Amino acid sequence: MGGDHAPAAVVEGAALAARRGLGPIVLVGDQDAIRREAARIGLVLVGGDPLGPNDVSVEHADECIAMDESPVKAARNKRGSSMHVACGLVRDGRACGVLSAGNSGALMAVALLSLKRIPRCERPAIAAILPTRGTPSVLLDVGANVECRAPHLAQFGVMGSAYAEIRLGRSAPRVGLLSNGTEPTKGTELLREADALLRSTGLSYVGFVEGRDLPMGAVDVVVTDGFTGNVALKLSEGIALAMVDRLRNALKATVMGALGGLMARGALMSLKEELDWGRIGGAPLLGIDAVVVAAHGSSGADAVANGVRVTRELAQLGLVSRLRAALASADVPQSGTNSLGGLMP
Repeated sequence: MGGDHAPAAVVEGAALAARRGLGPIVLVGDQDAIRREAARIGLVLVGGDPLGPNDVSVEHADECIAMDESPVKAARNKRGSSMHVACGLVRDGRACGVLSAGNSGALMAVALLSLKRIPRCERPAIAAILPTRGTPSVLLDVGANVECRAPHLAQFGVMGSAYAEIRLGRSAPRVGLLSNGTEPTKGTELLREADALLRSTGLSYVGFVEGRDLPMGAVDVVVTDGFTGNVALKLSEGIALAMVDRLRNALKATVMGALGGLMARGALMSLKEELDWGRIGGAPLLGIDAVVVAAHGSSGADAVANGVRVTRELAQLGLVSRLRAALASADVPQSGTNSLGGLMP
């Protein structure tokens, strides 16, 4: 029920994912609205148990959380929301993971209340895959925690490193802490404290990295707070789209440019596909004791289908157990603050 194009795009995406053999999928929300959309596209909703890899079913929820609602208040007051019901399916062993294109702050808050944290994780983080000049990197947190303490950032580094290993296939991923310079004297007192903690984790930690290092792929994992990471991610998305458009317009400006554009069409299409956030599918909430994935609010059907694929892959790869083991072995200090109060508004 969440996202800019819900429920139509979500139902269409589920149907597309099911055709790709990525089911079974349970659509959670207003069953009347879901059934109308399913009928519109000719999707047959099935029931019973067990469901097959091409099956889609529906689970009714009386409420939904709007995009502009306070995450913490909605999580506490709307216990019948589609997010609560979806998380309940995972908690009860009826689903392997949750995917939502709705209010990401509310998704985090509901997941914390319903599914709890992995031990030694005080603040779960949203981890995004960032295209770079070379191979992709992981950026976290990109939207869950507006305020962090040094131990939180160190925990992000541990979880981001484990995630890069299983999602990107990196061995001993290089981890950097986002700052305003690479020198040890740069950054705030908070960042310098986090820097010291990360150096004691046993990770392949390289120290501070700057904003310009992100698109260059200087490290495999970039650690920052949710406010800064969200700005950095959206700035990167905007710059990438703007540069592709400028290149396209420049090629159209002259006859020779148009000819060159035709010759480079394949390369340009590959670049556009690589920069397409919809291909990524979604960003997992690392630190929740279950697989929970936040899809982009503007997700269309293909992005939703890719989100289903990512959610299932992370469950099959044992994401939660890998994070649990990484946090236990790193033995990062605890700050003693793990309330919902630090979530992004």
